[in-house]
This record gives sequence, structure tokens and C-alpha cells, in this order.
Amino acid sequence: MKGRKKRAAALALSALLVMAAGIPAYASGGADTGTQKSSLNLTMSKEPTYIMEIPKTTTSISFGKEDTVIGDLCVTGDIGTKQQVAVTVDKTNFVDENDTENSFPFTLQCDGSDFKTAVWSWEQVRADTPTAYSLTVHIPSETWGDVVAGNYAATLTFQAELQNVE
Repeated sequence: MKGRKKRAAALALSALLVMAAGIPAYASGGADTGTQKSSLNLTMSKEPTYIMEIPKTTTSISFGKEDTVIGDLCVTGDIGTKQQVAVTVDKTNFVDENDTENSFPFTLQCDGSDFKTAVWSWEQVRADTPTAYSLTVHIPSETWGDVVAGNYAATLTFQAELQNVE
């Protein structure tokens, strides 16, 4: 009885080894077929990831200064070759902390032009040296002339969006 159990176990083990090793099974194709062809489809997926970096600290704007550099905006990560990351910004006016009806406008600029949108291609997102856009708060002297005494604050809200491109 023990001999049969050992043979059955050995037979089962050898069958498992054959399946685990992936040893192919062959079938006779007949005398007129000299080759056999089969295929296996493989798939793989990697999700895109990116990080938007905005200026990190609160920047104090000096009264009367027309242009104040506040820092760099950049995007790094790994996105698809048919994708890009677009960044936009919403901003508030400078508002007096003691009188919300007392405010004044400013523009956010990049390279001397009003900042609207910055776009990073997949190569720029993956680059060892990231593409960065230097941001500047611009307040013209005419605006400074109308500002009354007070403590003012403004908010910049950045939004990044992964987009598909053709």
C-alpha cells in the first residue's frame, strides 16, 4: 500500500514539475505540415504620475516695487508620449485685511508676459533638469500710487491637468 502511495505521489510531483517548467506539449500535424505556429499576447500598464512644484514660501511684496520674483513653477514625473501637463493659475486681487472692499490688482508674469498657461511635454516632464518658469508679481507704479495704508494679501491657486495630445 505504501509503495502505491509513493508512486502516485511521485507521478503527481513529476506532472507538476512538467507544468511548472513550461515544457511544451507537441501534437502531430500530419505529414504535410512541417511547422507549427502559436502566439501569446502580453500586456503591461504603467500609470502616469507627475508633481507640480510651485513657489514654496510666502513672498512679501515691498511697497512701490513694480516687479517681485516669487519663484519657479515646474512639473516633473513620468507621463505618456502622447500626453502633456498644462498648468493654469487663478489669482485674487490684493485685499486689505481690515477692509475687504479696499483692494488693488496685479498681474502674474513669466518672461515679461502675463502668465496664462504653461505646458510641459512628456520629454520636459521626464528631463533630468526640469523645465522651470520663473514667476513675477507685477504691480505698475500707477497702481502703487492709488494704494492706501493697510495690510494686504492675495492668493495664487495653481491647477495642473494631464492632457492627451494628437
